[in-house]
Amino acid sequence: MSLAEAQDARIGRPPKLSGGQIGGILALVVAIASVPVIWSNEYALGVLITGMITLVLNTSWNFVLGTAGVWNFGQLAIYALGGYGAGLLMIHTPVPPVLAIIAGGLLSAAMSVLLAFPTLRLYGIYTSLLTFSFAQVFQFIVVNDPKGLTGGSFGFPTVRGLYSFLSPRASLDAYYWTMMAVVIAATLAVTWIRSSRLGIALRTVRDAPGYAAARGVSPLKYRIIAFAISGFIAGVAGALYLSYNQSITTSVMGLTPMSIDVTMLVIGGLGTIWGPMLGTGVLTGLQVGLADYPGIQLTILGTILLVIVVFMPNGIVGLISAIRRRVGAWVTEGEGEDGGGDEDRAEAEETPAGVEETLGAELPS
Repeated sequence: MSLAEAQDARIGRPPKLSGGQIGGILALVVAIASVPVIWSNEYALGVLITGMITLVLNTSWNFVLGTAGVWNFGQLAIYALGGYGAGLLMIHTPVPPVLAIIAGGLLSAAMSVLLAFPTLRLYGIYTSLLTFSFAQVFQFIVVNDPKGLTGGSFGFPTVRGLYSFLSPRASLDAYYWTMMAVVIAATLAVTWIRSSRLGIALRTVRDAPGYAAARGVSPLKYRIIAFAISGFIAGVAGALYLSYNQSITTSVMGLTPMSIDVTMLVIGGLGTIWGPMLGTGVLTGLQVGLADYPGIQLTILGTILLVIVVFMPNGIVGLISAIRRRVGAWVTEGEGEDGGGDEDRAEAEETPAGVEETLGAELPS
């Protein structure tokens, strides 16, 4: 790895892909897109669609938790708000479902910004408590809605979905491809933002607030932007959940789904691009496999989380990176005393103070 590539890896820029790697990624995308064509199991397709909706939610949550470094436990309420907002538009207005879903994302983004102002003036456990309290208040309002607009604890009234005009099987296929496109768009957007000046500023504020302050970076400004971006993605995911299931209930923002989603992020690798994908895929598979054993499902998931935290604190992505680093060092061992120096330094944990020369010209003020 060259010095320029090492610096890119250090500050989080996406690696430059070769023609073969790009071809491999495109082949993988085509293979995943062809699943509904070659697989007739409707239950399995439903699980995949639900898993992709969860992945979009986790991508948004990973951005604010991992990249921005704010322990926001109100993300599921923002997710549900997108669903309820889009549902109200679908029922009471002639707005097309696509526009209703986008509006749900914008509503969630606006609420996230409002939540950010009091939240970001607190630190540590108080940030977590405030965002968790917001989620509980929102859940209480939905359940005790006196006008019945939200359906209370019985669930939102049935809405027309994106593809209500199609047959059940065609609708299932359409939702699969739609969610696949949304997953790709959300992942690419977050990847690009992480490598932009905004992403560099957020990680600097997260890892070295003193250095960020010395560079003139405003933590409040950039974290509010992060809340807005994360809220929009989560709101779109919630609106798509409503559209796919044609209803939504307060169960989507309970303690159990929150615990499972956070576990997915930790297992995959908090603050990484691939972490939400790996964590969501692994735990979704485990949940499906343990569906017949609900009594021990959470126990097994909790045990896995404990093992990951103790033995792999950086998650699956961190483990893979460590293995690659060791293999790379072994391969280059005979190339000279400093053969693997650049790569070892590039794979080290991001520390803004350690890349001051690189960031000096890029960190926003």
